[in-house]
Amino acid sequence: MRYLNSITGNSAINTVFVDFFDTIVHRTVHPNQVLRIWSKLLIRELGLKLKVDQLYFIRKDSSEFLAKKQEKKYWEIDYNELITEVYNRLTSTLELKNTTLSRFKAYFELADIRSETNVQYLNTETINLLKELKSKNYQIYCVTDFYTSYKVIEEILKFHGIDNLIEAVFSSADIQKSKYSGTLYPHLLQELEVNPSNVMMIGDNYSSDIKNAKNHGFETLYISNKKELKTAFKNLIGSDRKDYRKVLKCLYNHCNNKEAAANSDYILFYMVYVERLYHQLKKERINDIFFLSREGLFLKKMFDYYQEHFSLRREDNIRSHYLKTSRQASMLVSLKEIENEEYTFLKRKYPDLSLNHFLSNFTFNEEIISSIINELQLEDLEHKVIDNFLDSEVYEQLKTSKIFLNAYDRKRLTQQKAFATYLASFNVDFYNEGMHIADIGWGGSMQESLFDYFEGKVEVHGHYLGLTEIYAIQKNKARWGLNFSIFPYTTYFDNILRGNTELNEQLLSAGHGSTLSYNQLESYTNEYHHDVEKKVYDEHISPIQEFMFECYKDLLVAFDSVCYDDILVQKQMTDYALRIGLFASKRKVASAMKISKGFYTNVGNFTSGMQMSPGKYTNDKLKLLKTFILSPDMLFPALLRIKPYLYSKKKYFLAYLMPNWAIYYYIKFNRAIKRSIFQKISRFKYEHLK
Repeated sequence: MRYLNSITGNSAINTVFVDFFDTIVHRTVHPNQVLRIWSKLLIRELGLKLKVDQLYFIRKDSSEFLAKKQEKKYWEIDYNELITEVYNRLTSTLELKNTTLSRFKAYFELADIRSETNVQYLNTETINLLKELKSKNYQIYCVTDFYTSYKVIEEILKFHGIDNLIEAVFSSADIQKSKYSGTLYPHLLQELEVNPSNVMMIGDNYSSDIKNAKNHGFETLYISNKKELKTAFKNLIGSDRKDYRKVLKCLYNHCNNKEAAANSDYILFYMVYVERLYHQLKKERINDIFFLSREGLFLKKMFDYYQEHFSLRREDNIRSHYLKTSRQASMLVSLKEIENEEYTFLKRKYPDLSLNHFLSNFTFNEEIISSIINELQLEDLEHKVIDNFLDSEVYEQLKTSKIFLNAYDRKRLTQQKAFATYLASFNVDFYNEGMHIADIGWGGSMQESLFDYFEGKVEVHGHYLGLTEIYAIQKNKARWGLNFSIFPYTTYFDNILRGNTELNEQLLSAGHGSTLSYNQLESYTNEYHHDVEKKVYDEHISPIQEFMFECYKDLLVAFDSVCYDDILVQKQMTDYALRIGLFASKRKVASAMKISKGFYTNVGNFTSGMQMSPGKYTNDKLKLLKTFILSPDMLFPALLRIKPYLYSKKKYFLAYLMPNWAIYYYIKFNRAIKRSIFQKISRFKYEHLK
């Protein structure tokens, strides 16, 4: 062992002082980046609205202010004083108006520990030396010029599994003396009651660890770290954008090799959603989040893993729940008395219905449906689709049926009672805490139904992957599209990211059936899983989700040491969506077409399968051309449907001739021109509203 004889060969030495950074551990990033990672962690855990660099500079300026005031170096400033100074600056700007100093201090320290351990690796040569010295009964102390307390260093040592090698830790921030100034060495001699001639100081900083130690009579051992210093300096050069893009490039390559599950690259969108959801819930101090079935099952799995991976204090974890519901089930529990019921969802989504389909929405059995139709003598109209059914004479006639009215009232009352029992099983005080739901989104019809179920007495807030429709806007049933939205207005980002909502619905499917209604049994729900839907999930969707989840775990690790803010994520995610959409391979398109066959609508007209046709966008050819020239991003959803449409018609050659690269660069060019013209407002939405 290279350095062992230098110590054991001196019989007077019985005590070892060892430096920490670049002696015991190395970092994979520059020290400044560690503090930026600390900023990212604290912002996420406390739900702060600050950008990474804003909090970084608040800490940096607080440290410099205290150092100047006390005429010390920043690493000699008392750690608790630094925390208090940062806290005071944040509370003065109302960033921490609901956070106590003790809670802030706990998170401050935990973020320091996590930011360090995320980027550290052991200097194995030093560790092997210390293990050998420990076995020979040398007393080993860690002595460091560092801006945190000894407790932080001790936790880092525990993380690396080497705390058993160290008798005690001495940090300059605790003692307000440092190796740099030389004032720490006399303190150590007095504190430990040792003779300097019996002590070996090991370190990588020649001035602080070697020269100043020798001046106080210590034996010294210099460990060079020129290679690590060069690496640290190299890592200082670059940008967050390049680091973020590098991770996305690795993800894209991984998800597009032959062994990868098709369309697994969509995992980026779900990761961003989960990250934003976590931050929003922390910001609002929300304790319980309900993921709605069925898309919410995979999202909940991701959320739980995210929280387990990043959470700094387990006692502050958000409780996640899985609420089995559907548009049909939520409609049943929210039904009002017949004269007051407006059927908002059905009117908007399925205005044209047959009598049989309308009655099937109440999960009446065939005997009741037949009795109602026979009572009204409407056998000839049972399966005829009627325009604007709820405004028709047939519906007015239906409301005169005693069988229907009795069945309707019995259904809504029993469903409300069963649903109340189901909700009680979650042990959440909805009337005081409100209800927060997470889902894939698009409109929020189930949120509306839940709000109606509570008769407006409970705030029901929706946190969605995206929003493409707006209901009546009210404060007590607010909703957010965290990846894209049309509220309060639509941007370029939103137009691109909402391009393929149907594929998102299928990729996030669950392996269980749709909730039809509720019961008083232990299972709480009555479910139906369409055979085709189940087959498609088992054969196609489940393998994709398994692959995506492994990608997700790798992404979280890859992003650990990358600092980024919402606007950077939004830009990179949008460009990523543009690329994977326009340049989708034949294999990806074929996979999307296969899984679309498993789509089943359990409400309205009960259709199965999904048509991904651009037809609805191409009715007015002149308007289409004008829109493409002025705002090509608005037609991105239509562009994504051209390939599936051509493949379904077996026109593969036409699909091959699509000028995707030209379209891609034109969309980017159009965006750049608009951004330069409307620069003052182009960044407003995602910098100020998210």
